[in-house]
Amino acid sequence: MATGRDNGTISISFDSAQLFRVCVKNDRNVGSLGVFYGDNPFHFVLPATLAQIFLVVVTSRTLYFLLRPIKTPKFICNVIGGILLGPSFLGQNKRYWEALFPPRQAEFLTMMSVTGCAYFLFFVLLKMDVLMTIKAAKSTWRLGVIPFLASFVVISGLLNMFYHPRDSPPINVKMARTALSAVMSFTPFPVISDVLMELNLIATELGQIALSSAMINDNIHWVFIATSRILSLADMRSSLICLAILILFLLFCIFVLRPTMKLIARRTPVGKPVKEIYIVMILLGVLVMGTVSDSLGLTFLLGPLLYGLVIPSGPPLGATVVEKCEAIISEFLLPFFFIAIGMATDLSALKNWGAFITLQCILFAGDLAKLVACVLVSMTYNIKPKHGVVLGFMMSIRGITELIAFSNMRRLKLLDKETFSQLVLCVVVTSAIATPLVTLLYRHRPRLLHGSTIYDERIRTIQSTPRNSEFRILVCVHNEGSVRGITALLEACNPLPESPLCVYAIHLIELLGKSAPILLPINYKENKKSLSVNYPNTNHIMRAFENYSKNSSGPVTVLPYVNVAPYKSMHDAICNLTQDKMVPFFIIPFHENDNIDNSGHVASSIRKLNNNFQARAPCTLGILVDRYSRLGSKHNAMQFFHVGIFFMGGPDDREALALGIRMSERENTRVSLFRFIVMNKKLVGSKNDQPMTREEQKEEEYESVLDESLIDEFKGRKLARENVSWYEIMVDDGVEILDVIRGLEGNYDLVMVGRTHQIESMIDEEMANFIENTQILGIFGDMLSSTEFCIGMVPVLVTQCAGKRVSMLDRVGSVNDSS
Repeated sequence: MATGRDNGTISISFDSAQLFRVCVKNDRNVGSLGVFYGDNPFHFVLPATLAQIFLVVVTSRTLYFLLRPIKTPKFICNVIGGILLGPSFLGQNKRYWEALFPPRQAEFLTMMSVTGCAYFLFFVLLKMDVLMTIKAAKSTWRLGVIPFLASFVVISGLLNMFYHPRDSPPINVKMARTALSAVMSFTPFPVISDVLMELNLIATELGQIALSSAMINDNIHWVFIATSRILSLADMRSSLICLAILILFLLFCIFVLRPTMKLIARRTPVGKPVKEIYIVMILLGVLVMGTVSDSLGLTFLLGPLLYGLVIPSGPPLGATVVEKCEAIISEFLLPFFFIAIGMATDLSALKNWGAFITLQCILFAGDLAKLVACVLVSMTYNIKPKHGVVLGFMMSIRGITELIAFSNMRRLKLLDKETFSQLVLCVVVTSAIATPLVTLLYRHRPRLLHGSTIYDERIRTIQSTPRNSEFRILVCVHNEGSVRGITALLEACNPLPESPLCVYAIHLIELLGKSAPILLPINYKENKKSLSVNYPNTNHIMRAFENYSKNSSGPVTVLPYVNVAPYKSMHDAICNLTQDKMVPFFIIPFHENDNIDNSGHVASSIRKLNNNFQARAPCTLGILVDRYSRLGSKHNAMQFFHVGIFFMGGPDDREALALGIRMSERENTRVSLFRFIVMNKKLVGSKNDQPMTREEQKEEEYESVLDESLIDEFKGRKLARENVSWYEIMVDDGVEILDVIRGLEGNYDLVMVGRTHQIESMIDEEMANFIENTQILGIFGDMLSSTEFCIGMVPVLVTQCAGKRVSMLDRVGSVNDSS
């Protein structure tokens, strides 16, 4: 008879002499009873595991804090943390090693590290939109193939010549050379994606090229792994069986699992969270897929890889799974893998320094070949050699994917302990050097410098756009609440057969559940199904823009886009598109619009995004403050608009007036201009009680000439139309302007004003009560959008000119009347 108590087994029996025996076997391995019962907690699995997790997380985070100024990736700090806890450093203390890494805990550590790797690969593939990235990679396929081949040929050739490890069978040496050449030549997509995300370069043009090239590399990598697995079998029959099983497994994932996941996504209502039971079943599916693939002889990691691919990325399904579970995987399960790597790495055991230097030189030669190939291939794409060097460093960064490959090679007896330690050290050193070099050499700047002027042909404004040509407008929306006001503003811009509107409508979506950002033109025939699952709101928003274009009073062409990117780098792709399409006017919604249901985090992120737009926009920028959706509340093609323009002078105000002149050509639009003439005006930057310099006087005279010219053009509209009125108001300073504005309340449908003005007297302590969003809207834009003016019910459009000044010749081009 046997009974269990306190994790011990008590056996009661009679021996051959009929003697009564009681045997107590203490087989407690998991948890201890505590030090008060005489147990050493570190002799048990649970306390030792918890201590390991605590130490590796604290160590790695401390290293990340210390090394962050030199742009060291978090991955490198995690690996170094594992190595410090392993036999290379602290593990040389015997008491520490026996306490923290007891033998009975080794199997549990191995199992948890493999589980962490499986979930990591699952999340990497879950965040990967393979089809879209492959489409983007079509134009840069040479960067994905040629550098890999150059590195592979160099490493493979040098390994065959100089790499001769001892105590290894010739067959294993040959396989090790091939596998090592492949692993060190590939550029893994998840590694590049994580590093670029951490460096805030993922949405840059060079970052997108690196991601596309890495995607091609990864596709080649998976084909290489599958082929080597099939060819490594003993005979042809086994290889054919393995191939058939692999094909059946792929078909099951594509035609059974993926439709099931799409069905779950479609059954989730828009704006509602995915049911918890679905999330739990998806996470359990990772273990099931790993078990099935391992049982079929296809390796444990293949199942989670394919499983991550078949789940639709992005919201609602992929984003929800990542949002709920990624932190647990990366901060709790994955540290087991770094602990296992640290235990297997023993730098103190490096004895053969000649072999060590030889191997490092071979790997360095492979990286150098990849770098040279990137530079040469980049030149065929008209990429500067300097940026080709940066791209080469990006594609030389290594990470967790290589460590997983090294662990598998060590398990298959293709690497000994010393070589494994050398390769881990190579990964750490290479990434620790390449990552800071990327940030040092590629200090990202927009295509246009912030100080560019209108004389640069790449900058366009409303004034420089002739009114007998197509008027291009780029608009950004975050959700459906902004659409009505923006479409009404577009209608007020007066589309005419002589000057049709071309609207680039972009739905901005925060990057969730994806590894790579996208800026995708929407082709409804090709993308409607995927958008309806991943981004259901996009279809609704773009359908509203399409309906507006069909019902507008004039010709309007809508070109829909979707932009999925982190808020902190979302402006890069938008500004580049604005420049490529030569757009003169760019409209964004204000972050505090009440018709946009944003949380505090999202509103703060949009505010920072708007700041980035203001700093980088290569054209005239308009910020629409539409808190109560009054604009467009009675939207139709013949809607009447009453537009008020508050003019103090300067480039920003001139852009608002130029837009007002265009609006005045519409029959059902009335435009009222309120011009404020400041008597005691001082330029910003001039010293008190000192006369202006000659340069300041010339600047002021030049600005006055431009202001008067555009004012005269507006007054000339009165001769042909009765819907134009203007008022000149004499004031002493900015405070008096605000007092006058309070008395100019009227039944406006829209108010327009420039963002900045060169008047020093506007910056006064008495105006502190009105300063809330002045950094984005300016003094008067903030005033007009507050409750001090029309109870805050009137939408406000704040304009900002891209260039420092607009020349007379450029402005004259806008005088051509289409009527």
